[in-house]
Amino acid sequence: MKRIIKAIITVLTYILLATTALVLATAIYIRQSFPEQGIDEMLFYLTSGLEGTSNDVFITGIQQGIIPFLIILLFLILPLIKFKKRENRIEISIRKKKLNIHIFPLRRLRLIYALFTLAIALFACYKMLGVDEYLDQLNAESTFIEDHYVSGTDVSITFPEEKRSLIILYLESMENSFIDRESGGGWPYTVIPELEQIARENINFSNTGKIGGPLPTQGTDWTVASLFSTTSGLPLKIPVGQNRYRYSDDFMPGAYALGDILKQEGYQLSAMFGSNAKFGGRKNYYKSHGDYKVFDVNTAIHEGKMTASEKVWWGFDDSDLFKWAKEEISTLAQGEQPFNFTFLTANTHFTDGYLEEGAGNKYDTQYENVYAYSSKQVQEFVTWLKGQDFYENTTLVILGDHLSMQGGGFFPAHLNKEYQRTIYNAFLNTTTKPVQPKNRTFSLLDMYPTILASIGVNIEGDRLGLGTNLFSDKQTLFEQYGRKHVNDQLAVNSRFYNQNILQDDYLELLKQAEEEQVKEKKEE
Repeated sequence: MKRIIKAIITVLTYILLATTALVLATAIYIRQSFPEQGIDEMLFYLTSGLEGTSNDVFITGIQQGIIPFLIILLFLILPLIKFKKRENRIEISIRKKKLNIHIFPLRRLRLIYALFTLAIALFACYKMLGVDEYLDQLNAESTFIEDHYVSGTDVSITFPEEKRSLIILYLESMENSFIDRESGGGWPYTVIPELEQIARENINFSNTGKIGGPLPTQGTDWTVASLFSTTSGLPLKIPVGQNRYRYSDDFMPGAYALGDILKQEGYQLSAMFGSNAKFGGRKNYYKSHGDYKVFDVNTAIHEGKMTASEKVWWGFDDSDLFKWAKEEISTLAQGEQPFNFTFLTANTHFTDGYLEEGAGNKYDTQYENVYAYSSKQVQEFVTWLKGQDFYENTTLVILGDHLSMQGGGFFPAHLNKEYQRTIYNAFLNTTTKPVQPKNRTFSLLDMYPTILASIGVNIEGDRLGLGTNLFSDKQTLFEQYGRKHVNDQLAVNSRFYNQNILQDDYLELLKQAEEEQVKEKKEE
């Protein structure tokens, strides 16, 4: 019986130690690979599901994490190893002299030791990933969103007599860093010359006098959050335990977004993703706000455009995305109604991106070559679009969805320390001219009213959501209050946001809390 108990204790000990090593290795990998990623983003994807994630992301994580895991595990097991006949002494010979090092006899207390190390690892992970700061933010409260939120239902939004069609092209992780320093970027040379030219020849809203863009903002700095914020003027704030958007028919039911406005104005609405549109709740968002027709990798397979065995990267590559986008746009343009077509590239997603066949190898890193090819693909699409009959009455908005999350010191190795990374933007064929496109301080939240203004829409007060129309001379919230203050306020809890934007989820959470309180009182 004693042997069985000892065996069980030993097995539990090594399971706990392996768990400890896994926790520490994972935390180290996340901090090194995603230094800019916040705990809110990690929790969002963990609670909304990872369906549709590229296998390459998991494979890369395992490859980069396996060595730290093994090293940590070996270090944790070392004190339990019985050396020679005395388990509490290590004999080391140095130049024929024996040195005895006595260690604590941990083998007898191995289960306590394993539990203690796991507790230490969890605490280290708690601090390393910023969970403590995140919880502090949840416990704090601000009325900033309530004080500055402008709902599209409360102001006059007037479309021109002849409504323009709108194409929004989101470029995965596209930032201005890849443009050379003389032009406003951060690289010693230009990796994306075509995109640089597009920004230079069209409207580029910038934080400097050169090519620039919006600054990173709380609650907007990952794909789903970016898609939401640029079309609603709101950050994506999901309190823990409230994210059911992978399954729910509603995604932020209280938000009044771009799709809601365009649908009311009679637009045909369509969105295309080269991955599984359910990832992060993207499909639910576009269906909930505008009832978009959504095309993704599953649609492509269902319609016979590709087979399941032909999946690459996150679904299908950007060459197929642009090809099928052209087909969909051409179909929409044949209708009598104006249209909004939104699509998102994927090749430039971390880690290292997906390099298609036919792409060049001009640069030393695969990631640079992926960006260079993406730039060429966008230029080819723009050239095609300009050659279409319907282009005269169509506006194209090109936006990076957020800054790249490529880790491993990639960006510090190329950028000067003082360089401020910004997100790419370009507005083509607009009917409106900006008062001051350069030397602005703004965020992705400002894209919502700015996109509407780009197709000639007049917005009473030039404000929607928390965003400001950049075509106007009205100050953005960043310009009015400073970027740090705004981000600090957006990071903390907002009762107004929970009650008016999240709506049902928040009320349900309150109901559950009340039921638990009643239950506790009965038990007392």
